[in-house]
Amino acid sequence: MEAEVRSDKQYLGVERSLQRAWAKGAGLIDEEFERPMIAVVNTYQDFSPENFHLRQVGDAVKAGIRMAGGTPCEFNTFHVTDSETFASVGMRYVLPSRDLVADMIELMVEGHRFDAMVLIGSGDKVMPGMVMAAARLDVPAIMLYGGPTKAGIYKRRKVFLETVYDGVGEHLLGMLTREDLKGLEDNHFPFCGASDTATSGNTAGIYTEALGLALPHSGTYPAGSNYQLRAAKHAGMRIMGLLENDLRPSRILTQEAFENAMRVGMAVGGSTNMVLHMIAMAKEAGVEVSFDTWDRLSRDTPTLVALAPSGPWGVTDLGEAGGVPAVMRALDGLIHPMTSTVSGRTTGELMRNAVIENAECVHGQHHPVAAEGSIYILKGSLAPGGAVVKASGVARAMWNAVLPARVFEDEESAIDAVRGNAIPPGTCIVIRNEGTRGGPGMREMLGATSALMGAGLGNSCALVTDGRFSGATHGPAIGYVTPEAVRGGPIALVEDGDPVRIDLSNRKLDLEVDAEVLSERQRRHSPRPPRIERGYLKHYAEHVAPASEGAVMPR
Repeated sequence: MEAEVRSDKQYLGVERSLQRAWAKGAGLIDEEFERPMIAVVNTYQDFSPENFHLRQVGDAVKAGIRMAGGTPCEFNTFHVTDSETFASVGMRYVLPSRDLVADMIELMVEGHRFDAMVLIGSGDKVMPGMVMAAARLDVPAIMLYGGPTKAGIYKRRKVFLETVYDGVGEHLLGMLTREDLKGLEDNHFPFCGASDTATSGNTAGIYTEALGLALPHSGTYPAGSNYQLRAAKHAGMRIMGLLENDLRPSRILTQEAFENAMRVGMAVGGSTNMVLHMIAMAKEAGVEVSFDTWDRLSRDTPTLVALAPSGPWGVTDLGEAGGVPAVMRALDGLIHPMTSTVSGRTTGELMRNAVIENAECVHGQHHPVAAEGSIYILKGSLAPGGAVVKASGVARAMWNAVLPARVFEDEESAIDAVRGNAIPPGTCIVIRNEGTRGGPGMREMLGATSALMGAGLGNSCALVTDGRFSGATHGPAIGYVTPEAVRGGPIALVEDGDPVRIDLSNRKLDLEVDAEVLSERQRRHSPRPPRIERGYLKHYAEHVAPASEGAVMPR
């Protein structure tokens, strides 16, 4: 079935002369209006390594569209760059940008009545925002991830994102010289692209391919490489096939496709942020994904790839080992084979053609890295609505522990305490008022976890928060505690010295304080007043859903 060419009504006919005149002012010619108009949505910007090569990638996509008989129309959305905002007020604006990316794409594509779209994204919030837009608009769409870059090397040591951030803590404690910290800083990126670790952005590149919205292998191609540029041309050509065959996101983004993507994300030790985003993307697609879905799937999904920071492999190594198709082949029996993909082939067909090029990187189910998926959902008296931990990053010694709480009202205070040697081993650091509404914006706590790791406390202290964590986080970091403090969650009632029981084996997170004591604290408790009194974050705090509901804005 051939899709409706919506742009005809926008640009063709005598009565549309002014519209054509306006577009001709940008250099378009008559013949271009007679072809399908394809939106090329880019996130190019010149101050973020994940994005600054995307102008060239966009040009390659447009070349592919023209070769296949379409007219490309490029516009930009934005990327509030996580790694440039850690442990700052700026991080409050990162998660809220996701829904604005979706809204911006909707406004542009619907306003101009484009017929289909190629979405070129890099960045953790950009990628799910683009998936949300694709599901919402339901015009033929294909995604292309900006890609990772090889890990940098300094003094024969691989340099990942977390290497630099942990190095800050090491330097402040006198364990690393300023010269060597600068050496890590200067050698982190050999080229453009995302850091070669299981960051939230790289995780998004992997799960969008597993969802079926991206061409095979494109989620792990190195940024700016000839492989990526060729994939960009193929994506531009392929979008015309999707339009001709009316293959829309609604036929791709099914319950089974989301389960495939969740299993692949867990099998590679992906970021906890994918929990939040998968719920939000599924809502737009009319699919049910919840904390309980994650819990169910994680119990029988083995971890098959030990990506950094939980293991030795980079995302580019995974690409060389066979990429997402290889992981799906290794998960055979757990993957739904009949789901559709933008390639025109089913997931099962892609799996059958996949080759595992490096069995040390991509393990088989009979000798997994871990028997269960990397993401655990914890519940208990401290998190009755659920909490999330990347179990693959937690040392076994910390899987079952009872630790006294040390409570902080924001991330900065916790960092100061760690760097001031005020946190003894065996402490549970509790950071609250950092949730979707309380933050507002639900900041990532990479600054706090890196301070712990740099101080040598990563295997003896835990961190529990109603905020989020980055894909680069490692150690016993438990986030997304629901309900958050300002929504009346028990985390608001924790006091210094309270025993916190962490039991990953049984997926429990409990506050071991008598109910009578908590009732008295609740009676005396006053919610913290809003941090933000104006602007978009005020609007966000007033309307955003809890983390367990995907932190979505109302539509």
